[in-house]
Formats: sequence, structure tokens, C-alpha cells
Amino acid sequence: MVWGWCDDVVAWINHEYAWRPAQMVPACWPHHAHIARELPVLAVLRWEAENAAGPQLVEEWNRYAFPMFCDRMAQRLGESTCRTGRHQDWPAESRYTAFLDASAR
Repeated sequence: MVWGWCDDVVAWINHEYAWRPAQMVPACWPHHAHIARELPVLAVLRWEAENAAGPQLVEEWNRYAFPMFCDRMAQRLGESTCRTGRHQDWPAESRYTAFLDASAR
């Protein structure tokens, strides 16, 4: 249920806010924990802003919450092919696995 709702949020964001393909939330977003954890928060903040009596929360969402989400998403995805429509598994996985390996310490 939450995944479907988040997928709807991604479709809305990509339709309303992405001008270029590289700005879009990638279709493989569920495979990226940093995106999947932030989407519900971003959506609830938008919902609260839309239901507020005045425009201040919408302005804050547009000025702070959404741009900061986009910046973090772009920074964390880097130059991965996910931004061009081809999912790339976690590039740091081998280094993380080596970090966890007790023999490496």
C-alpha cells in the first residue's frame, strides 16, 4: 500500500517538476533506500502544506523540502545509469562487504 502510494508520488513529481530526464526520480527508486525513505516524508510535508490555511508551508516545501530532496537524490545517485533509465546496482557494495569482512581488519 505504501509502495503504491510512493509510486504515485514519484509519478506526480516527475510529471509536475522534472523538465529534463536526468531530473526525474528514477523508476528504480525502490532499490535506492535513500530515496525510498525520503519519499513518504516529502509527500506528507506536501500534503500538510496543501491543507494549511495559508501559503507559507507550500512556499517552504517549494523552497526547501523539494529542492533539498532533489539535491540529495542527485548527489547520492551520482553519475549512475539509474538517472538515464538503466538501474545500476550499488557501486559501493564490494567495498562495504570488504569493510564487514573480519579478516580485513
